[in-house]
Amino acid sequence: MNVASQYLPLVAHHEAGHAVAAIVLHRQVFDDDRELPAFSSVSIYPDAGDGECGGVVEGAGFYSAQGVTSKRKPIFEDDMDRYLKRDCAIQEIVACLAGPFAESAFEGYLDPRDMAMNASDGNEGSSDYADAKRIYGELRFLMPRRPRWRRIEDRTARLVLDHWSAIEALAAHLLVKHDLQFDEALTIVAPHLPPMPAATPPERHPQPA
Repeated sequence: MNVASQYLPLVAHHEAGHAVAAIVLHRQVFDDDRELPAFSSVSIYPDAGDGECGGVVEGAGFYSAQGVTSKRKPIFEDDMDRYLKRDCAIQEIVACLAGPFAESAFEGYLDPRDMAMNASDGNEGSSDYADAKRIYGELRFLMPRRPRWRRIEDRTARLVLDHWSAIEALAAHLLVKHDLQFDEALTIVAPHLPPMPAATPPERHPQPA
């Protein structure tokens, strides 16, 4: 087995971390997994002879960059719009960090602080951390006081640890079939996730006789 192939299980857990986080966070907003999928596909790429392997979760995203700076602040329709953007931004940060944090858990770092330090040391400067830090910087325009970075790390660690069996199941399938569409991934992880709450039927008012 070449060196790159040895890293493939790590890559699989990394991408599974992103994918499971996307599903879990998506469920906090929407009550239908398939009507509005959390992503389109999750894939890993074995070494093609150049010593590299990698992966990607396509179509995932809660928050789109608005290019906010100190000179150009975003315009909100109302407070609800601001709150929605704020929550989506925090969810996007957690989803970005979930991949590196899943790597740490796979390597045996199960304490949230150790997990965060290992994830940062191994991924600082990566696109995951670059995106997370950029969005964290924009949070100051979306809310009066940003949550501490450590609080977001703790939330990410808890999500990864609480859903570790789902991440492991998805990673195992990725190592066999390197590309999974959303419906396939959801079928794999759903048994490891809490059941979706039943939809509350609309209240019926008695009609006058």
